[in-house]
Amino acid sequence: MGYNQPLQSNPQEKFVQIPLDIEHNSVNQTSDSNQRPNKWLTIIICIILAVTGQCIARLLENYYFLHRDRSRGYGIWTQSLLQVVGFPLLILPFIIFLLSSKKKNLLIITTTTISRINRALKYFIIICYMFSQAICSNSKHRIPFRVFTLIYTTQLLFTPVFSIFINKIKLNRSMIVSLILAILTGAFTLYTFSAGSPIYNGKKPNYTRMWTPFCAAIFFSLLVCYMRYIFEDLISVCNEPTNRKQPSFVAVFELLIVMSFFATIVLVAGVFISGENHDLKKHMDGFLKGEMAYVRTMVGQAVAWQVYWVGIVGLVFVVSPVFSTVISVCTWPVVSLMIGLVYNKYQEYHVLSGTALAMATLSVASYFYLIYKENN
Repeated sequence: MGYNQPLQSNPQEKFVQIPLDIEHNSVNQTSDSNQRPNKWLTIIICIILAVTGQCIARLLENYYFLHRDRSRGYGIWTQSLLQVVGFPLLILPFIIFLLSSKKKNLLIITTTTISRINRALKYFIIICYMFSQAICSNSKHRIPFRVFTLIYTTQLLFTPVFSIFINKIKLNRSMIVSLILAILTGAFTLYTFSAGSPIYNGKKPNYTRMWTPFCAAIFFSLLVCYMRYIFEDLISVCNEPTNRKQPSFVAVFELLIVMSFFATIVLVAGVFISGENHDLKKHMDGFLKGEMAYVRTMVGQAVAWQVYWVGIVGLVFVVSPVFSTVISVCTWPVVSLMIGLVYNKYQEYHVLSGTALAMATLSVASYFYLIYKENN
């Protein structure tokens, strides 16, 4: 009896507390159940955009290299410019998302003057990373393409390391398994990813420039981590005791438009300073499929790269820079498969490419499992 007495001491108090707890939990469960489908839908759409954009961009890039006048230069500044110059296409969806979204918090105007200056500096850093990554990633014609691909896979090592220091993430078992499988994906893909890719003008490859893929991998990792840092900064501002709402996906378009605009200015200046603007007409005239095919190829690459960046940056915003990097690398086997189908390179489709595709599937599945556990 002595044990049961405390349970009967304040029955009304117990009766009041239980309904409050149940109501609080039911609200949280309802909120979570309403958010999860939207998050999963956004993740799937971003993955589709990233995969589609990279596949189309690489296919058109291969098409350009197969039919260009090889007596001319490569046009490294021009090819780098294609990765960012298509940003005006994002203005319309940016306006639509902004007008239709109830969460109108933007990266630039949702802060004080001091915070804006601080954020402007972060934007400048991101622009530098974007510019450097575009230049280094388009130096792959100077070394064997397979060597470039293998070294470029190191972004899967740099991104989690930078994320630990910049984004304060904590690695767990599922994330490590996903990264290991993605690294194997990149390593196995090198056997066929180069089907129909740049030809080195008959010159011997320059192995002394193998630092370029390392730089490209480092700059890409820093780029996605700093993007996440910008988003986290906005989220922290919205979490302050104010009436601000959490940011919506419109922040992704804003960041890409601002970043690509300034990167385009720098790269256009590089095109004129290097004199590549004088070679554009020669490249167009020397294109084997004609001038209109050249224009369509260039415009198609610019559009495809913007689709890719929306998907990649969207994954940074919704999930993490690590998952975004995993998706970027796991797209490579799909690109190899598409190159084999479009350019009839079946003889170059090595058995390890099928293994890479399986590894990519397992890597993404492992990270999906991690997201599922976190949501629950």
